Parts: sequence; structure tokens; C-alpha cells
Amino acid sequence: MTSSAARTRRKSSPPLESPTVQAWELGLRLRERREEVGMTAVAAGRSSGITQAYISGVEAGRVKLPGDRLAQLVKVYEIDPADAAELEALRVAAMRRAWWHQYSQLFPAEFLRFLGYEAGAEHIRTYDNELLHGLLQTEEYARAVIRGGNTYVRLTEMDRRVAARMARQQRLGGDYPLRLTTVISEGALRQQVGGPEVMSAQLDHLDRLLTERPEQFEIRVVPFTAGAHPALGGPFQILSFPSPRLPDLVWQEVLTSSDIIDQSSRVADYAVTFAEARERALSSAESLELIRQIGKEMT
Repeated sequence: MTSSAARTRRKSSPPLESPTVQAWELGLRLRERREEVGMTAVAAGRSSGITQAYISGVEAGRVKLPGDRLAQLVKVYEIDPADAAELEALRVAAMRRAWWHQYSQLFPAEFLRFLGYEAGAEHIRTYDNELLHGLLQTEEYARAVIRGGNTYVRLTEMDRRVAARMARQQRLGGDYPLRLTTVISEGALRQQVGGPEVMSAQLDHLDRLLTERPEQFEIRVVPFTAGAHPALGGPFQILSFPSPRLPDLVWQEVLTSSDIIDQSSRVADYAVTFAEARERALSSAESLELIRQIGKEMT
């Protein structure tokens, strides 16, 4: 099913724990194998006794797969024992209940799915034009954003939403910390979210991240003087994963909707847009200097 070289690369990947990503990889590998043996999803369903809709849901990573059904597909697709063992390991990992499921009544399903992708990502490239990325936010900044930016949020939900945002930042630590490359508008640094005191503390936080962990964080600021550039249309982020089998994804969130984009041509467009925005931005050193300068202005 796979080459030994590809299998070696996968085993050397960091053991990031995200049932969402592991279900996604399981589905992709099953689809690849089905196509290798020349079967449609309908034909696979007939041969395995599983409905075509169920097979399609598994391949999309959106439907859980019991062990007996995986065994049926392994037989139908003639998957060798070594690969079957890897698929079973992915299946078991995909069945776990992740931390974000405790917020299932608070957030829509698509956002919970994004949290799963974020938890399993290795590197995120993000463009933000008005607010700092959630992984970079202090608790007070996050509270001010949630309180002031969402008219539909009930006060009783505030603490749980803040807690969820802080829980996401666990991926910034551990043995395999997430790398973050951020391009931000100068306006995101000057917008006094929560007031000058909260914003000053937030900018100090960015300063510490860049100073203490430069290998993990890159923040590049697009100054007002840069003029028009391709990313002006709004925030987005590109997620990359440790497994060589998994393609990049884009997450885009606007006022009334959010979207996970997986079409390769569209993802490539976002990658080019990000690269051009980064090219227009200040250098890392210049960006840090501007962050410090604006921080002093807040005090």
C-alpha cells in the first residue's frame, strides 16, 4: 500500500494527539487504497456490506470506523498486514475523546473540527488584520475580544469561551510545540482591545515570545505605509501537518461564517497570498522594534 520510505517518514513524525487529524489520515489512506485497486465507493460498499455514504464519510474523516468494519475494508482492499496495523492504530487514536468536545454545546461543529486540525498541526501561517491570533492572546485580551466582538455571546458563556481559547495554547508547549508564523497589520497592534493597560500587557507578551522563543514564533508587521496588498481582504490561516500524507488546509473565519478549505488549488492561492503579504511586511527585527514602540505608547 505504501513504500517503506513513506512508512519511515510517518513513524518519525511527532506523536501529536488529535483524533480529528488521525481520522482524516485514516480516511485519506483508505480512499487512496480504494482508488489503487480500482474500486468506486459504491463498489466498495457492495463488496464490504457497508453503505457508500458510510464509506464516503469515513474517507472524509467525519465518521468513526469500528474495528470490524475496518477489518472488512482491509480484506476487500487487500491491504498488507503492516499497513493494516498502521490503519488500526489510526482508527483507535481517532476514537479518543479530545479536550474540545467538552465545548460541543458552545461552538459550532465546524469550529470544533478546526480545533482538532489546530491541535494536530505542526506549523501555522496566519494573516491577521484587526485582531491578534488566538494562540498569541493573553487571557485579558481574549476576554475583551470575546466580550466586545460577539453580540451573540451570553455573559454566562464568557468564562468557558476564554478557557477554551487558553486551552488551545497548550499546543505552544510540550515536546513538539506548534510553530507559528504570523503576518499582522499595524492596525492590530494599535487597536486598543480592552484599553491601554490590557493592550500594553498584550504587546509585552508578544515581545517575550519573540525574544525567548525565536525559533518557534515569527511575527512580521505590515506597516500602514505598505499600502494595498493581496491579503487585505481578511484574516486566514494555513495549517501544515507532520505527516507527509496530509496536505495543507486553510481556515478562514469572517463575521457570519467560517470555512475549512482543502481544495489544493485554493490552498495554493492562499499560500501565495501569505508569501506576498510577508514580503511586504517589516523584517522580524523591525517588527519587534515596532511592537516595543507601540507598547511604550500605551503606557
